[in-house]
Amino acid sequence: MRRSLTLAVLGAGTVVGAALPALAQTADGEWRADIEITVAGSAVDDETPLAPAADNAMASALLSVTRSDTFENGLTLGWRGAVRYERDAPSRPAFTGVLGACPATNAACPRVLGVGGFFSPVSPATGLSVGGGVVDEGPFGAVETAAVSLEGPWGEGVLGLDSGAAARLDARAPAVLRRVSAFSPGLDPTGLGVTRARNDVTGSSLKATERSPRWLDSRVGASYTPEANERTGDFDPDVDGGGQGKAGLENVWEGAASFARQFAEQDLRVRAALTYTSAEATSEAIVMPGIRAFGEYEAWGAGLELEHAGWTGGIRWLSSNNAWESGGGDYEAWEAGLVHQSGEWRVGIEGGWAEDRLSGIEGASWLVGASRKITDNLELGVAWSAADADLPVLMSPSGSHINASNDGLVVELSVRN
Repeated sequence: MRRSLTLAVLGAGTVVGAALPALAQTADGEWRADIEITVAGSAVDDETPLAPAADNAMASALLSVTRSDTFENGLTLGWRGAVRYERDAPSRPAFTGVLGACPATNAACPRVLGVGGFFSPVSPATGLSVGGGVVDEGPFGAVETAAVSLEGPWGEGVLGLDSGAAARLDARAPAVLRRVSAFSPGLDPTGLGVTRARNDVTGSSLKATERSPRWLDSRVGASYTPEANERTGDFDPDVDGGGQGKAGLENVWEGAASFARQFAEQDLRVRAALTYTSAEATSEAIVMPGIRAFGEYEAWGAGLELEHAGWTGGIRWLSSNNAWESGGGDYEAWEAGLVHQSGEWRVGIEGGWAEDRLSGIEGASWLVGASRKITDNLELGVAWSAADADLPVLMSPSGSHINASNDGLVVELSVRN
């Protein structure tokens, strides 16, 4: 099916951008407000109703407010708040959703047994499942940040709704556009992206984080989240649709170590990171008598970024056990990107691959495109985005797979104050 390219919405975004007030303030002891609005129109072909592409336009609006107060003793008290209003692909809001058609009522499909019958397990790493009620969600709002921080010679402590240490200290592949991407996307026009190598299962759930100062180009950090239950525009750790069985993570610990150094003589900047997450599943679902479906969650991640002469390249990897107690339900993802910045132009290519053994989904995605900074407040990008995935379906008593492939043109407009 051919989707219409919504240029009228992009034009409206230009008008909105021109009208945005200059709210940003930079002085210590004063509030700073930033607004960013991104709209994206697409013309994407989809092959199957099991993986519909985004219809009409997608959009994301972020309002962030910050303030810092530095005291005579050198300590800095910081306040951070951010809310996002977003319309993603209706079948894939915040990356989550159902891909495939393998009902938990059939023994050939992934399933767990809970109170009330069989349910399709939800991957804690992605929020995806292959059965259950099909998602069709419109625009939604999310609190991205509501936290207070205290920074001093010993480092920085943060308490509140915020990303954890693994996400904050991560190294990642560069992206061509602002919100549309081939991996860990904020907006997914294909509706088929399955690659998410971001080591983050908590979103902006309430947490405490400590990050050390930078010593010899290195920094470490740790976070504790009592319960993963707060949604962001990019991920929903508490997804629980009809017919779906979630792990329900609590006591989430994150650790990260990062290294960043600028080699001036070689005009080379290097950044690397190693991340780790562990958690406990609260679900009482079982796979068979005496064997719990979900147990301890564990995930390792690593990333590398290189910058030289206007070029930026990066790669990121994630391996998770999906909290699957009986084993054999691992999730693994790779992301890679290469972009070149020349004046106001940014061109590049990005790609990702992922395999989820819990659900039986395997897929790859890529994007090639360019963006240009029109003014200090306006940026326009054009890209070709494509995604392919093998999706579990029930086509025979033993089950089967079909290959879905969505690809097409994307136009993205971003405006900010």
